[in-house]
Formats: sequence, structure tokens, C-alpha cells
Amino acid sequence: MTNATPMNNKLTQDCTTEMQLEKIRRGQELKFRWRDDWPEMEKNILQSGREAIALHEANQKANQE
Repeated sequence: MTNATPMNNKLTQDCTTEMQLEKIRRGQELKFRWRDDWPEMEKNILQSGREAIALHEANQKANQE
């Protein structure tokens, strides 16, 4: 579902750890697992969350240098 992506980005934009991402995923699963497009939504949440974590880690490394 392409219109779920902006919501996922909003949810995960400040995500900094895998544990935080998992809490977001579980919370969304409780709300949306009944939907036919939940697997796609879950995939988008995880992808955008991992991108946010990678960006956070890159910023942390840049700030240490």
C-alpha cells in the first residue's frame, strides 16, 4: 500500500534503535494486523525504521569525528 509509507516515515523518523523499531512495529501490528495489506505495511515500517537508524548512526559517527 503506497499511501501507508508517509505514515510509516512519520512513525519511524526519530527511531534510533532496533528495540525502539520493534516497539513501533508491534504497536502498529496490534492496530492493523487484520488488514489484508498488513504484510506490506509491516515491511514499509521496518524499512523506513532501519533507514532512520542508519541515518542516526551515521550522524553519531560524524559528530564524534
